[in-house]
Amino acid sequence: MNDEMIDTLVYIDDDELDQVLLSLLVKRKKCVKNLIQFRRATEALDFLRDPASPKIDAILLDINMPKMNGFEFLDVATKEFGNKFAQAVVVMLTTSILPEERELAMSYYVVKAFFKKPPTSEHLVELTKIVKAQKNS
Repeated sequence: MNDEMIDTLVYIDDDELDQVLLSLLVKRKKCVKNLIQFRRATEALDFLRDPASPKIDAILLDINMPKMNGFEFLDVATKEFGNKFAQAVVVMLTTSILPEERELAMSYYVVKAFFKKPPTSEHLVELTKIVKAQKNS
């Protein structure tokens, strides 16, 4: 892998506009080889359960989604996939400014950062640095 590129990024967010925005940012920045997008956390879990799924380098995870929110997704994923899931860098995304949400997000051992929505070029640069640091540790 190019040190400045993320091989596989999963983006889980019910907001269609944010999905389109991240897709455009990824194409422009050329920092992600394979972007996989989901509008529902349950669909992302099904993808992770598939043995044919590629190794995930990073997950951008929205907190506030219908049916299954980001925290519920983390509860299921960390329990079901354990150390395999922990190899991915998870970054939580939210429009909320509640410190309680940030504290709860950072209480999960798999969560490495917390970004304010919408996703930005700066977020992709920071995410690339976090993924690189995790691979080198």
